[in-house]
Amino acid sequence: MLSEVFGPAPLLTFALIQAGAQTGARGVWTALLGSLLIAVLPYGALILLARAGRVSGRFVSDRRQRGPILACVLVSVILGVAALVWLGAGAQLLAVGIASILGLLVVTAVNLVWKLSIHAAIAAFVGFLQFAYFPPLVAAVLLLAPAGVGWARVREGAHTPLQVLAGYGSGVVVFLCFLPILALISG
Repeated sequence: MLSEVFGPAPLLTFALIQAGAQTGARGVWTALLGSLLIAVLPYGALILLARAGRVSGRFVSDRRQRGPILACVLVSVILGVAALVWLGAGAQLLAVGIASILGLLVVTAVNLVWKLSIHAAIAAFVGFLQFAYFPPLVAAVLLLAPAGVGWARVREGAHTPLQVLAGYGSGVVVFLCFLPILALISG
């Protein structure tokens, strides 16, 4: 349950809306539209494929199926970021979108050969992103959410502790790349 509530689609949607809110109501609407392609549709498609038996499950345990699935997700995320550009998204929203592409490239490269926790990667990215919006103490407390996600993924048997730690590491790397991306866009 915890890894569903704080799963990739809800967390990315939250991060996009949070970034969009920095420019007001129009930014929120832009974020909602972008999140359809960046988070909601890819996750919805994966659920439908899993229910139809076309993939090994929502977490795609069969490594051979990961490449095509993640490639389709990448196309959707790129289209989502293109929509953000077309809609004139603010710098923070656009930077989160670009970081989503970068993060997906990182986890795809790893997941073609080894199962890294995408849940943990996105939870770590969004957790550290909170330092851009809240005082350090509040943001640090909010890092309990990624810790809970990692615990849940291990407890569910979806990942080993090492796979979760690798996910955290990739999420932190993407966050560290987000900062110069934001600075560049904000110009």
